[in-house]
Amino acid sequence: MIEKITQKIGWSNLTIIFLFIIIFSFVFLKKYNREKNAVYTKGISQGINKGVKGNLTLDYTFSAYGDDFKGFVPSSFCSECNHKCCQVGDTVIVRYESGSPKNNDLVVKLPDGAGFSY
Repeated sequence: MIEKITQKIGWSNLTIIFLFIIIFSFVFLKKYNREKNAVYTKGISQGINKGVKGNLTLDYTFSAYGDDFKGFVPSSFCSECNHKCCQVGDTVIVRYESGSPKNNDLVVKLPDGAGFSY
């Protein structure tokens, strides 16, 4: 079975397909864990900055478990919050995975029944 597949698409293409599946699974699992075990806190916007690859990102900082963390989302998030979170010093709502604050992102509003963690 594997021999037939490798004859048709080749080992290098098969390797690329498996790597893509592994990376996609990792990203999906990370997002799933962040949403399933979500903790919400307030953060501070650091404004729009140029990312590593030249993309514009909205950078932010927040505190969890007594430590400070940094995060970023694509600058397109600004249209979701109606540009009320994009200036330096604006308050943002940070969602992070319980026990793993490095797995974080921003949300526009708290879900029903959720509160802030301080």
